[in-house]
Amino acid sequence: MIKTNKIKLTTNTVFTTLLKIYWRKRWWFIILMILMGMLVFTTGQGDANSVFIISFTILYPLLIVFQYWRFANSKDNKSYLLEREYEIFNDRIIAILSDGTSSTILTEHFVKYLKLKNDYLLYLSKIQFIYVPNEAFKTESDRNWFKENIISKINS
Repeated sequence: MIKTNKIKLTTNTVFTTLLKIYWRKRWWFIILMILMGMLVFTTGQGDANSVFIISFTILYPLLIVFQYWRFANSKDNKSYLLEREYEIFNDRIIAILSDGTSSTILTEHFVKYLKLKNDYLLYLSKIQFIYVPNEAFKTESDRNWFKENIISKINS
């Protein structure tokens, strides 16, 4: 069993994490849009189709960024932004929030994990995940225990 440091998510952390997830899933689409927009811009005739493609190439990524920014800054996410710490056992993770509530999740309920540069996202469903940053672990041996006993059991 390990106990993590207290974690305080900020709206900026939620926002950047959501953008990282989106980029990992849809990088090919964004690159394709940019290439198509550049092709139309350099060879376009200025007709309605060219204007639409160039506008879409510019506005679509901005719309995605705005959508995630709005979600991250929503007042409905107040409980997700509460300070928390985790008690991690071989078979379960207990999240203890700063308001005194706690939640227990059996590790068998995790369907996959995603390793970002400095974070782990433990998915309970396609869209619901637990955010565990590397700095949550008190020691390197705690992080290694987590990888060996929790991450290795989750299908990725």
